This record gives sequence, structure tokens and C-alpha cells, in this order.
Amino acid sequence: MARTSEHVEVERKPKLGGGGPGKIPHRRGYGGGDDGDHGQPDDFVSRKDRMGRYRIVMAIVIIVLTAFFIGLTGAFIIRQGMGPYNSELKKAVPDWRPLVLPYSRLLINSAILLLSSLTLEFARRGLRRKAEFAAMGILPPKLKSELPWLSITVALGFAFLVGQVMVWDILRHQGLYVSSNPSSKYFYVLTGAHAVHLVGGLLVLLWALLASYSKHRFESRLIAVDVTGWYWHYMGILWIYIFALLHFARG
Repeated sequence: MARTSEHVEVERKPKLGGGGPGKIPHRRGYGGGDDGDHGQPDDFVSRKDRMGRYRIVMAIVIIVLTAFFIGLTGAFIIRQGMGPYNSELKKAVPDWRPLVLPYSRLLINSAILLLSSLTLEFARRGLRRKAEFAAMGILPPKLKSELPWLSITVALGFAFLVGQVMVWDILRHQGLYVSSNPSSKYFYVLTGAHAVHLVGGLLVLLWALLASYSKHRFESRLIAVDVTGWYWHYMGILWIYIFALLHFARG
């Protein structure tokens, strides 16, 4: 697997020669007087502010998604006891038929997604460590044992989606489609909605991975991976919740 190279810009301070300082660029930390910066680089302050804003947005997104899936859960449970009205019996007749879930495939998919959450955390910590070295004005050391965690995470994300397609294909071979039964309909809706939202996070991680090869700005890649890490971990927890719901409340 190809190794992801990281490009970190290192701030170069102007050299003061023996013939006088010459023209010194106006930056914080240079010149007479204390401007209160105390050696913090401008990009560090900017990154911290941007990171805070993006984290607030991500928290709002997670709250909205939680409300959305809570609504789906309520509809899922209520629909189990409902059915079409029978004029002869003069009551609603439940038409919910429990699904036989492909547990082996679903368990493999769950393990893949949880493993991708772990590898993404390694990638996030690695980028933050590189940022700390850059803030000190030195290049981060390159370790021979350093693994391309972000590449592994993206690969695992695609593997999970392929596994979900395989699960849907198993149901189709059983003759279960979206319109076959309310139970199969909600299975497709719950797992499909999760997969669609997972694709959004996967696209951001894929951009961060490709940006490392194109020497894109390190700060933007760091923010993308850090903030998307929140979302990705949430997707893992949400999937475990959906899996448990389909198992314990399948009727």
C-alpha cells in the first residue's frame, strides 16, 4: 500500500547579519515591544479558531442526524403493530413479517467500521503531532514504522460500503425488496440512510488523502481529518445502534 507523504510548512525566521538587521518583515514576535503574542505563530491561532468553528458546525450536524434517526426509530417501532384495515374483521391486521438477518455479513461489516474508526484516530493523532513539530519551527521526524493510517481508513470505509451492498444483495436473492414488506422496507431505509451519510464523511477523508499527494495546505488537511473524526466515530456508534435495533425490535 502506498505510503502517504505529509508536507508541513516550516516557518523560517529572518537571519540577523553582522552588518545590521536590515529590513525585518513586520511579524508578531519581531521588533521592539511586546505585542502579547509570546511566540505563538499566526497560523496556530488561525487554525485554532477555524477548528473551533468547524467543531461547532459538526456538533450541530450530529444533533440533527440524531433527531432524524430517532424519528426513524419511532416510526419503525410504531409500524410493527400497525397494518391495513380489514373490513370483515373491522380492525387493522398487522402485516409485519420479521426478517432473517444475514448476521455473518453484518458482523463483518460492523468489525470493519469499528476498525476504521480506530485507524482514523491514529491518523488524526499523527497529523496533530506533525502540527506540534511545525509550531516549534522544526520538521517532524519520519518514522520507518509509520503506517498510512488515513489510506487504511479510506480503504476500510469503502470495504464497509461494499459489504452493505452485499447484504442488500442477499435480501434481494431472498425476494425481499423495499416494497415486499414493511420490515424489509425499514431495513433498507435505516441501513441505506446510514450508508448515505457515511459516504459524506468518506468523501472528506478521501479529499484529505489526495490533498497530501498534491501538497495541499497542511492546515486544511489537519482540520478536515480532525473534525471528520468526530463524524466518523459517530457513524460507528450509530451503526451499532441500528444493528441492535434491527436485532432486538425486528418483531
